[in-house]
Amino acid sequence: MSVLTHDIILDSIRKKELLIEPFDESIVRENGIDLRVGYEYAQYAFSNQIVDPCEIENSSGLFKIVEAKDSRIPVPPNSFVLLTTLERVKLSDSLVGFCNLRSTLARYGLSMSPTIIDVGFEGNITIEIINTSGNYIVLRPGMRFLHVILVRAEGKYSYKGSYLKQKGVTIPKGMKGEC
Repeated sequence: MSVLTHDIILDSIRKKELLIEPFDESIVRENGIDLRVGYEYAQYAFSNQIVDPCEIENSSGLFKIVEAKDSRIPVPPNSFVLLTTLERVKLSDSLVGFCNLRSTLARYGLSMSPTIIDVGFEGNITIEIINTSGNYIVLRPGMRFLHVILVRAEGKYSYKGSYLKQKGVTIPKGMKGEC
């Protein structure tokens, strides 16, 4: 497993091992890519309820998808939102992406759950952003927020899960029958 650096990432894009749409060369960093915030987000439709993923077949009633108003996405204190990337990505069956929140945003009190973009994945990336501070923190569509470290995988396999080819922010699937 080796980490791809700037020149190798650009070469992977030229060879179509990695597709990014829309593509802007400025998102290619020293050792990864910085994806940007998309124009919609999701948040719980209610609060102070019991949510048991093992009893949920379809979570569509739990979340509301919101269009960024005035180009602002407010992340409430001690809460979270689901963001989507502006970019749609497609990884070859030999690339894996390890996602991290940009450290500048973490210094404001934001964090995210560990997230991996599997080999062969295609679509927008949905990321859980958690505000651990007591303040509202505003994010804006188009700002770089997600640093993805790309590595070469040994062997070949392709993601076949339910989030393949997701568009925009994607709410979680129900887990009834899995628990």
